[in-house]
Amino acid sequence: MCKDSKGFLYPDVDVSSCIHCELCVKVCPLGNENMHFSSPLKAFAAWSKNKEQHLVSSSGGVAHVLSDYILKIGGIVYGCTSESMKVRHIRVKDRTDLHLLQGSKYVQSDVCGLYSQVKNDLKAGYPVLFIGTPCQVGGLKNFIKDKNLQEHMYLVDLICHGVPSQQMLDDHIAYIAKGRDISQIFFRKGNDIVVSLTGDNFRYEANVWKEPYKDLYIKGFVDSMIYRPSCYHCRFAKPDRISDITIGDFWGLQGIEELPSEARNGISVLLPSTSKGIKLIEAIASSLYMVKKHPEEAITGNTQLRRPSIQGRRSRLFGYLYPMLPFDVAMNIVVADHKATRKIKDFIYSLRHVR
Repeated sequence: MCKDSKGFLYPDVDVSSCIHCELCVKVCPLGNENMHFSSPLKAFAAWSKNKEQHLVSSSGGVAHVLSDYILKIGGIVYGCTSESMKVRHIRVKDRTDLHLLQGSKYVQSDVCGLYSQVKNDLKAGYPVLFIGTPCQVGGLKNFIKDKNLQEHMYLVDLICHGVPSQQMLDDHIAYIAKGRDISQIFFRKGNDIVVSLTGDNFRYEANVWKEPYKDLYIKGFVDSMIYRPSCYHCRFAKPDRISDITIGDFWGLQGIEELPSEARNGISVLLPSTSKGIKLIEAIASSLYMVKKHPEEAITGNTQLRRPSIQGRRSRLFGYLYPMLPFDVAMNIVVADHKATRKIKDFIYSLRHVR
């Protein structure tokens, strides 16, 4: 797997060694045309009964509840972590390490080498839970064809809007930190989407809802400007799903004002698409508050369950400018008109409210 100029990984085939078996094409989630998708069988609005975990998790903390259950029954969990600012998938077999997987990571996660580990764990008789983007789940599903192994493999996909590259994030952190060491990064605070960086005697935070142009990485992510090109043509962004369960924020939830106040700290959508997914949800039901909903409510409220993100002119301009220009310089050019318009509006507002 080799990086292009923007930091995205692509397969590089040694043609002189290729025997034309086409296994790479059959496993690739983009190249395989025979993948099986299933419509959601049910839908739930859900959040963890564990208040502490609910507060530190993204959405309603459902991913943590699922992971904790699999580890309790002697299984293995594969999920995404951000160690030393590098976002990658890891293997977790101890409940004390589950905190490593908590929180959203708005960047492409490295899964290189993990699928073989999953296969080895399944062969050893472990139940395995894999949580990732739909394309990562699709690749794993194609890689493990043995029905006996699939029986103990639980696949959970995240509602994905698209992924920037690790290189983009690294460039942006270097611009913000200016040589200072960063020890932690977070992208969520409750329902808010933020960039939070912490280091020795250094702290930086930007909330995209309150200060939309303070941090141009999170702005670029939220406004679909900095994704991998294939994300704008994603075959997985549709109502039919590739996994056993789809999870994410329950945008568009109806009747939220009737739910307990703690639900406002984050609510997950749970969309089981297989009987295995339903059984897994039944196994963790005692650890969740769940409200039954119609799948159409979740699909209507979440654009990524209907279609891929749209690549607009700003995204195309960013793709032309980066990496010829540094990430933040390129993004400042891309949103220059919006920033100017906002400053003018703020100035007019201040004049109207001068006493």
